[in-house]
Amino acid sequence: MLKSLLIKNFILLNEAELNFKKGFNVLCGETGAGKSIIIKALDCVLGAKITKEMLFDKSKPCYIEAVFEDENKEETVISRQMQASSKFRINGEMISLDEIKNYRDSLVDIHSQHQTYSYIQPKNHIKLLDEYITKKSPEFSELIKNYKQNYSEFRNLEKRINILKENNENNLKEIEFLEFQLKELDDAAIRANEEEELINELSVLSNAQELKEGSYSAYYSLYGDSSSIVEALGKIKYTISSLSEIDKNLEEMQNTLFDAFENLKDCANSLKDYSYSLEVNPARIEELNERISLIQKLKRKYGADLDLEREKIEAKYKELTQGENNLDKLEEKYKELKSIIDVLSQSMSEYRHENAKVLTSLIVEKLINLELKEAKFEISINKTENNENGIDDVEFLISTNKNQSPMPLIKVASGGEISRVMLALKSIFALTDEVKTVVFDEIDTGISGITSNAVANSILELSKSTQIICITHQPIICAKADNFIWINKTHNNTTDIEIKILNDDERLKALAQLASGEISEQSIDFAKTLI
Repeated sequence: MLKSLLIKNFILLNEAELNFKKGFNVLCGETGAGKSIIIKALDCVLGAKITKEMLFDKSKPCYIEAVFEDENKEETVISRQMQASSKFRINGEMISLDEIKNYRDSLVDIHSQHQTYSYIQPKNHIKLLDEYITKKSPEFSELIKNYKQNYSEFRNLEKRINILKENNENNLKEIEFLEFQLKELDDAAIRANEEEELINELSVLSNAQELKEGSYSAYYSLYGDSSSIVEALGKIKYTISSLSEIDKNLEEMQNTLFDAFENLKDCANSLKDYSYSLEVNPARIEELNERISLIQKLKRKYGADLDLEREKIEAKYKELTQGENNLDKLEEKYKELKSIIDVLSQSMSEYRHENAKVLTSLIVEKLINLELKEAKFEISINKTENNENGIDDVEFLISTNKNQSPMPLIKVASGGEISRVMLALKSIFALTDEVKTVVFDEIDTGISGITSNAVANSILELSKSTQIICITHQPIICAKADNFIWINKTHNNTTDIEIKILNDDERLKALAQLASGEISEQSIDFAKTLI
């Protein structure tokens, strides 16, 4: 249960601390006094959005602290400080917003007027029915979890299949083009470094005559006649050889000259062979030009590194052509998932039909106790296509008049009737709910008189098992409270809110003021009858 709430620098509150009791707590005061600010603060400390505009003094941080107490009197302190950013703590340890929201679900259920509006929307009725079943049946909770996981995978797979089918149709032309590109490159059969080799060969053939003449001239100078370089070197070699027999120091020189003589002879012979091998070949020149032209054309088309570009084209081709194989596998998986969600959704539907009858009876009983004596309530479940909630379309139907068939809640219920339906639901859910604190923000909207008394008794009964915090203007409801908290707006130098827990005498006067707008002998007597 919520034990206390400390609020600093929030909206119209400079600083305030509220203490709550087990049972039935009411927040009461004139319209516009600031009661909803208290609930808003509680909502914010449990993760709701805070903006800078909510700070009472923009130059200071906002601080909210809620203390909860369990059955063993163990306390959990949740706090939030906000200025430039928000910082959440539990028992002094900083935690994330997501962790705070997880705590919230087990601590407090805040029923606002907005939530009342959302409850009458048909799209939320299946959630309410499932919430009721889940609280009773862990098996149903696991069933829903399993269904949602498989349905999500099913839908994602469906999208992938549709995209793949569309791509396969759009990719036919691209596949044909890629096949053409691969064939063009494969037919060309270009070797590594081929262009460089061909250009060099072309250069040689284009200058064959010049190379032939030049190389033969060089040969002739080296070894062509008796006055050639090799012949002259041979004579020098012979002379040094004779001298080395006299001076052994010339033997090294002799060896060097011998090597030079042999090398020049080899070089001369190679030049002669090279000269004889060269011939002018116009046909080969034309062939080389065509081949080089083909290579350069393909490089301009695909890129400088033809091997790399071919790998890319082949990879893209495989990706596209393998799509059909992938599609077959995905469609097989799709059928498996469809079968699974069909079975799960059918099981969920059986749970819903069975529990809808029980919940209907409980709600009708509560509505009768809430002065809707002629109430008829039904939970309509119709079959629909598989969606995120299964195969059921759920809608609440109600009739509050005799001889009138139940119709959609959103169309026929008045504000007061909707409030009582919501109170009936909350009362039923609280019996199986782990949440020990329920907050009602003006659950009594649109009711008065004997109905107010019925609502008050219903809330009082609920407060025996669940802590109730209720904002109300109804003196009949306030009179039932275990803890009466009066909210009053003050106007001194600045607008502020005064919060006070009333004693018995103050409570009597407050009820008198709520009942008649003034404190008089008659209103006091009336307040006494309420108490």
